Amino acid sequence: MIHLENSAARNAPSSPASPAPADAADLISWPLVVARTIPLDGRHVRLRLETAVWDGLEAIAAEEGRGVRDLCGELDAARPANTPLTSAIRNHVLAHFRNAAQR
Repeated sequence: MIHLENSAARNAPSSPASPAPADAADLISWPLVVARTIPLDGRHVRLRLETAVWDGLEAIAAEEGRGVRDLCGELDAARPANTPLTSAIRNHVLAHFRNAAQR
């Protein structure tokens, strides 16, 4: 639930004992998105994924003893036609680590 204060309270001067308002960048850690080009099935595919997803994909590929490109190729071939490859990759990484946490 979001609490919005009224305009009078918002515009009131802060007391000297109040801490300075924090910068939004200090409060929220936004995911860094990185684009990589992966050759898949005779074409080059540009994938924009969060660094955490790339890290997870690399960990899964290493665990399975293969490259990220091979894993992406398998996910590309197995996904439904109307599902973006980036969504299939995110779902695979999430499912992998959820299953690992439940073991």
